[in-house]
Amino acid sequence: MNQKLQTRAFERVASTLRPGERPITATRAMVGRFSAGRLGTVVTQGLIGAAAGATGAALARTKKQFLVLTDQRLIFLPQTFFGGPGTGVLGEVPREHVALAEAKIGVVSLLRLAFGGAGDGVSLTFPRVDKKNAEALAAALPPAPTA
Repeated sequence: MNQKLQTRAFERVASTLRPGERPITATRAMVGRFSAGRLGTVVTQGLIGAAAGATGAALARTKKQFLVLTDQRLIFLPQTFFGGPGTGVLGEVPREHVALAEAKIGVVSLLRLAFGGAGDGVSLTFPRVDKKNAEALAAALPPAPTA
């Protein structure tokens, strides 16, 4: 993804940022239920499972999204028809409640983000063109604690 789209995403969330909050990275992704796999999300775009948590299920209703990670939150925006960041916030999760549960980087990259609660979270699927963005997001998030 080019810097122009990331800059536009930062501009879209600028009015919602708290004093002192700064954006770190932005990317577009296919958002699915926490248990969705790479091919399942890409081919069928998944269905929201009953096992998904409330936050993850609500965010997974709109598949194509733009994510902005700040130093305080992870913000979800709609994605426009042409792949840019849309207007309006679909949801947000405080940064301290977001952890990287799994990262599979490849031709189709997959990140699973856990949202503090048991079974709550989302899976993010990235096409090859957004592989660097998947890597940047994964590097910016803390790993989920292991059981």
